[in-house]
Amino acid sequence: MKKCISYVFIVTFLLTVITACGSGEEPLQVYTTNTTEEMDEIATDIEDATGVEMEFLNMSTGESWSRAESEAPHFGADMQIGMMESYALMAEKEDFVEPYLSESWEDIPEQYKDEDGKWFGTSFWYNEIIVNKDLLEEKGLDVPESWEDLLDPQYEDEIIAPSPASTGTAYLFVSSILQLFGEEEGWEYLEELDENVVDYSQSGSDASLRVSQGEYAIGIDWDQPISDFIEQGYPVESIIPEEGVGYNLDTTWIYEGTDKLEDAQKVVDYMATDEFMEKNAELRSMVTKPGITDSKELEESFIDYDAVWATENRERVTSEWEDRFHNR
Repeated sequence: MKKCISYVFIVTFLLTVITACGSGEEPLQVYTTNTTEEMDEIATDIEDATGVEMEFLNMSTGESWSRAESEAPHFGADMQIGMMESYALMAEKEDFVEPYLSESWEDIPEQYKDEDGKWFGTSFWYNEIIVNKDLLEEKGLDVPESWEDLLDPQYEDEIIAPSPASTGTAYLFVSSILQLFGEEEGWEYLEELDENVVDYSQSGSDASLRVSQGEYAIGIDWDQPISDFIEQGYPVESIIPEEGVGYNLDTTWIYEGTDKLEDAQKVVDYMATDEFMEKNAELRSMVTKPGITDSKELEESFIDYDAVWATENRERVTSEWEDRFHNR
């Protein structure tokens, strides 16, 4: 009788294990450069709409790409949600992506997605200057209105900027300056700016935090953290420089070799819907689906940013920046 009970127990246990393993209930693994707070909202929205549970790992842009490179071709994630367009192009070039032609994306303009379904753009972000109004007044400093203004000696040791060695925010700024002024003049600009920079931070939103807290008067950052600190009541304001700013398309892709392809495709489909884009518009100034955000005036401030050039020259530009400013 005992043998019979044990046999039944073992069979039942094995069936339970087999069923669990084959149920597809393991969460979708996601790498992201979005903040934890943003991804909590995005993941909850996606799970509520699709039933696909997600687990995400938040990293800086540089860390996220380095991890994917070191793991290839056996990636630790099924999807990337939130990454600069230049890296989507690099992922496509390196065959890191699983193509998917989603019918849901048909009404998204062609320039915001890969024609072969290798990546999908959901929103934009761009560089801005953040200033602490109280500190500027206290120190008798003018409010800068342009990139050129930041070279004024009155701002010596008053500016914090991110490092392009570790943040996409900084690489967007540096590559935009090189495209806006030309390489020779652009590097001369960055050398002069360096005279006024007191610190290069390792996080894309650190400049906004430290300017908002009154540690520095001026920072170079991306738009969303600046907007967040303004909404929270800090004495700061954002400035779009007169010369214009570079912008980045925030992208998503499916990693090649995922064993959760059906779930990943569900997520991609949902990310093109009005519901998701409206949710994303709460977190970003502009989204790619027409009719969701009114961005015409903002787009007039964008330079003709070449993401392909930025991708092809990223290693060279970042290396040269480190050679020039590494010891700061």
